[in-house]
Amino acid sequence: MAKTRKEKERAQKLWEERRELLRFGYGKIAEFIVREARQRYQQAMQARLKGDLRTAETMLREVVEKVPDAPDPLLALGQLLLETGRAEEAIGFLSKACEVDNTNPQSHFLFGQALEASGRLRRAKEAYERALQRYPTGDLAREIEQRLRVLEEKLASQASPTLSEEQAKELEEALHWAKFYLEVGFPRRAREYLEQAKAIAPDHPMVQEISKAIEQALNT
Repeated sequence: MAKTRKEKERAQKLWEERRELLRFGYGKIAEFIVREARQRYQQAMQARLKGDLRTAETMLREVVEKVPDAPDPLLALGQLLLETGRAEEAIGFLSKACEVDNTNPQSHFLFGQALEASGRLRRAKEAYERALQRYPTGDLAREIEQRLRVLEEKLASQASPTLSEEQAKELEEALHWAKFYLEVGFPRRAREYLEQAKAIAPDHPMVQEISKAIEQALNT
């Protein structure tokens, strides 16, 4: 017997709910935890829409702790952190969001923005390119292309004829972490990364600048 319209609508609704629950770990985590996490996520997004970012962040952190491989809460928390000026912290959540849902262009795009904000331009470029591969047309694609053009111009202005692209990427990463650990009060750890940078480009202005700052921090 053919299904009625209401039965079809009900079946479709159940399928959509099941599909969403799967994104929250249904089948891998106890169902009551999955449903609770999904409900908490929805409440967090409502709080965000109302402008209550602190509550939204608290709820999203709770959800990520309960269902650490759910891509939607990871993406939402990473985006919130990025938009509130905490790019470095956002990177971890957005990187994980890309890992668990590699097909989502928005995850790669936001990951690229967080990397760019933290000064890791070459890794940001790679993330933007992955986003564009997954969403080659439309408004988002145009926004990604614009960011890529600006970023490529910036990288071209910083290019060194003595370094390969791989060396430039390694130098950028080493300098980033040297600066990061210096800023958070771990100059000895910063010096370890600085040594990596020195091995690549000992005369680089940023290497010299961070080296002086580390020595000052160690001598105080």
